[in-house]
Amino acid sequence: MPSTSTRRRASLLGALALLAVVLVTGCSTDSPPEHSARLQKAAGLKTFQVETTKDLWEKTSDQSGRDGPDIELKTTVKELDNGLLQVELSGVDLANYLRILDYMAHGGPDSKNFGKHHSAESIRMYDEIADVLDNVTKRPGPKDPVPRVVVDTAFIDTKNKK
Repeated sequence: MPSTSTRRRASLLGALALLAVVLVTGCSTDSPPEHSARLQKAAGLKTFQVETTKDLWEKTSDQSGRDGPDIELKTTVKELDNGLLQVELSGVDLANYLRILDYMAHGGPDSKNFGKHHSAESIRMYDEIADVLDNVTKRPGPKDPVPRVVVDTAFIDTKNKK
């Protein structure tokens, strides 16, 4: 029969192993499984347009809560007659924007609470862009319309009703 100190040591090692597993999995990101394919598809586009409110664009393109160096985003922004902004991104810049959104929506260390970012605005923007990208089956030709998404203040359910 094992001694008391051997059982304690075994229990302590088991508890440390469990803690290590919890810490490692708790610090990982929860990027959607399709994220890598979406980045590749985005990078293959010539241009992509996002029509959104000024507040939502500023909130979701802000990198101040992200760890690491800023990711460069080159955009052309035009104010539309309906009050929305039309943000045009190259395919590479769309891939970079998706990286920012993924970090802010699905994970990344937050030194304030040792948790993850789960910005509702970034989740919404990521999901709406992902829906458009997931439905692109071939690279648009020169005469095809530019892929675009409209992310305004309407509720998602009401936007889908025709």
